[in-house]
Amino acid sequence: MTTTHLNGHHTVTLAAIFSHPAPHNIEWHDVVSLLDHIGTATPRHGGGYTVTIGADHITLPRPHGHDLVDDELRHLRTFLAKAGFSPDGAIVEAALERPDTWGIVLIDHHQARLFSPGSKGSNHAALHIIRPEDDYGSRRRLAHPQHNDDHDGGRSSEDEGYYRRIAAELAAAQRIVVFSDGKGRSSAGEYLVDYVKRHDHALATRIIVSESIDISQTSDNEAVAAGLALLATA
Repeated sequence: MTTTHLNGHHTVTLAAIFSHPAPHNIEWHDVVSLLDHIGTATPRHGGGYTVTIGADHITLPRPHGHDLVDDELRHLRTFLAKAGFSPDGAIVEAALERPDTWGIVLIDHHQARLFSPGSKGSNHAALHIIRPEDDYGSRRRLAHPQHNDDHDGGRSSEDEGYYRRIAAELAAAQRIVVFSDGKGRSSAGEYLVDYVKRHDHALATRIIVSESIDISQTSDNEAVAAGLALLATA
C-alpha cells in the first residue's frame, strides 16, 4: 500500500473507487482532486486529464455526466492498484485482523453511526446507531444559538447526553476515527471531540483522526474502508 497521506475526503473517494459493487455517485471533481493529490493530474486539450503516479500514467477522458461509470471505474481501479493503492483490499483486511480494538464514527446532529470490530474471526465491522433524545430540539438550538449558555462562546447548547452515550460506546476502543460534516458550531464531530477532551482525557488521546467529509453521501462500507485505511496509515 502506498503511504501517501490522505485526508478524510480523499480517503472516502479512494474507498468508493474500490468498493464492490461500486457506488453510482463518485463525482469527477472528487476523483481529480484525489489523483492530483497522490500524483499529477495534467489537463488535456478538449477535456480530461493525463494522470501520472510514479512511473505509471493514465489518460482519463472527462465523463459525460458528473459521475464516473463502471467502465471508467474499472480502468481507474486497475491503474490505482498497480500504483499501490487498494484501501478495501489487503490494508483493510490487515486492519480488521489487528488485535487492538478500534472505533469509526460517522456523526451529525441527528445520529451517530459507530463501527467496531465484529465477532472474533469475522471479517466485518459491527454497527451501532445512537440518536439524540430530542432530535428536533437539537435542530432548533442549532438554528437559534443561545449565547447565554454557550460553553465555548460560539456553539449553542446541545444534548450532551447524546455525546456522553457515544463516548461510553467508544470507551473500549484503542484507536478512533471521527468523520463528520460541517465546521465549527455546525460540526457534531468537532463537538464530540471537544466533549471527550473535557470529560475523558484518556479517551481523547485515542482519537487519532478527525476529518470532515460529506457523510450524507458516504455508505457504511465506504466509511469502514476509509476509516480502516486511516487507522492503518496513522
